[in-house]
Amino acid sequence: MGENSLQLQTPFGYVFGKDYVKEDLSELRTNSLFAEGLDQKKYASSFGENPFHILDRYQYSKKIISQYFHKFVRAFYGCDVEFKLTTSWAVKLQKGEAVHHHNHKNCLWSGLFYYGDYTEKSCPLYFRNPIIDSIPLCVEPNQRNPMISDIAIPPETNMIIFFPSWIYHWSYDNQEHTRYSLAFNFMPSGQIGGGDSSYSPSMMLDVKKSKGFG
Repeated sequence: MGENSLQLQTPFGYVFGKDYVKEDLSELRTNSLFAEGLDQKKYASSFGENPFHILDRYQYSKKIISQYFHKFVRAFYGCDVEFKLTTSWAVKLQKGEAVHHHNHKNCLWSGLFYYGDYTEKSCPLYFRNPIIDSIPLCVEPNQRNPMISDIAIPPETNMIIFFPSWIYHWSYDNQEHTRYSLAFNFMPSGQIGGGDSSYSPSMMLDVKKSKGFG
């Protein structure tokens, strides 16, 4: 057997999107309302404005971010699929603060836009490799391997990323003075699939009307 005959292949994988926003979204730098900590329900109810719809304040940024997401959707699905931005919130990490380990529920795709200024001291966002939890052996990776390695994405000014909402992510302590980011979620807003596996949000409205709730 030849020394160079072995080939490693990766037939299955999770897809992320990465792009750079060319439009001017500096309006986001005027924001002073941030989501904080783990107890998000308490935070949302204790303040006058819900911080989890922050892009309703910035309609131009909401429009541009949605355009970049639909560009990603067309590339991923190979066709146009209707999605709607649901929740959005701004995050400010001071020095020594971190993003807790979490994923996002009640959405299909999530994303981040980095609208601040960053250095090598700005903490990367880590994403937990979901494949490793299905492997029966505990193997510590000693090289980059897409089956067992997590990934880290350092923030860059005007970078926007999209990822499956169920992927767990977190950061270690931020070493920069202040690290800003904008997070958001998307759900399908039109019909997807077909036959017995089709779904559209309008189906639920039809159910409510048929039961006399409309």
